[in-house]
Amino acid sequence: MAGQGTLMNPRMTMKIYPRPDTFYRGKSSLNFDAMRSKIILDRSSQGEVYLWIAHSICGFLVACLTFLLVTSEDKLTKFRTNYL
Repeated sequence: MAGQGTLMNPRMTMKIYPRPDTFYRGKSSLNFDAMRSKIILDRSSQGEVYLWIAHSICGFLVACLTFLLVTSEDKLTKFRTNYL
């Protein structure tokens, strides 16, 4: 086994379980509750309306583009099978 703080080569040791190194034990994540953060508590509801409108417009435009691409693909496929 490798010693404390010894790093493994991630390319060569992906299939080794359990990990021979103990470096990962020194890592930890922050305890961050998003709903209690100052950014979330102080945000205004006015900005959310504009955000929903922007998302709706983007969704509509993506749907229109998808419809046009699918329709053109079908027409080109029919053209190719009938005339080429």
